[in-house]
Amino acid sequence: MSAVLYLDRHGVKVGASQGRLTLKASRGEEQALPLHLVEQVIVLAHAHFSHDAIAVLLTEGIPVVFSGLRGGFRGTLSGQPGRQIMRRKQQYRAMDDSAQSLRVACALVQAKLRGHSRLLRQWQVPRQHAIAGALLATHHCRDLGTLRGHEGAAARAFFEGLRQHLEGSLFVFEQRQQHPPPDPVNSLLSLAYTLLINEVEVGVAAAGLDAAGGFYHAAGDGRPTLLMDLVEPLRPLADRFSARLLKSELSPDDFATDGDRCLLRDGRRGIVYKAWERLLSGKIAWRGEHISWRRLIHDQARELAQWLDGNIPAPRFWHLDDA
Repeated sequence: MSAVLYLDRHGVKVGASQGRLTLKASRGEEQALPLHLVEQVIVLAHAHFSHDAIAVLLTEGIPVVFSGLRGGFRGTLSGQPGRQIMRRKQQYRAMDDSAQSLRVACALVQAKLRGHSRLLRQWQVPRQHAIAGALLATHHCRDLGTLRGHEGAAARAFFEGLRQHLEGSLFVFEQRQQHPPPDPVNSLLSLAYTLLINEVEVGVAAAGLDAAGGFYHAAGDGRPTLLMDLVEPLRPLADRFSARLLKSELSPDDFATDGDRCLLRDGRRGIVYKAWERLLSGKIAWRGEHISWRRLIHDQARELAQWLDGNIPAPRFWHLDDA
């Protein structure tokens, strides 16, 4: 059974010999993997590929996906760029099928609502009943417009819960506003969502899917609607991350206002980036494995791809209750 190879340690040297990929870490540790067991390579750190390694990866059609050090898709090395054409054809067919689109959209929204309900329970904020009602209603939606209405009501209930959770902290939060974010809480939320969508982008590229081919968000003007879709079940992760930073590591002095926009000051964004990297490097149990949060985010796109390929009956996206 083939698997994805993650290169997440700086200085790894990748070579090839006798049908194997060889990995040599900067501290001298060595490993060899048979090529037939490698489906894909995802590069998350500074790595060095020998000419032999590049040649054999191209020959065998094993794509190498490069991520920025702070997330975000940078590019792919692949000798067979059309390898995922059948998967994309299935993606476009599912987009054009209202029943299939609704099925995926409901799974995305329900995972998000379960996560937000769990988060409010952890915070001991009495707003879960509104989200629970919206969650129940999503099981009876017959169109995307109705689903979006229930999701919007649940989002308002969640942000009211976040407002209550932050009472007594150094930060005042009234409501979610994003274009532009007018206060520190909204500013941090927007930054966390941006970091999250960067990671989702890597997963979508690795899965060979079209980032503009979403099911829940309305398509138009080339927006990356699939990225926006796959962020939805993961928003509670970013929300929990933001709340923890606001209550432990950041102060109002770390932010500055420029016109009607609030931003982290120069030199203070590093606090967020380092905390985000610690989060993504941490481990979680998921489907019998202990994997990093980063890989779990990437695997959400793979879950959708497995459904499009017909390998599973329905996509099941991660939610906070799974943690």
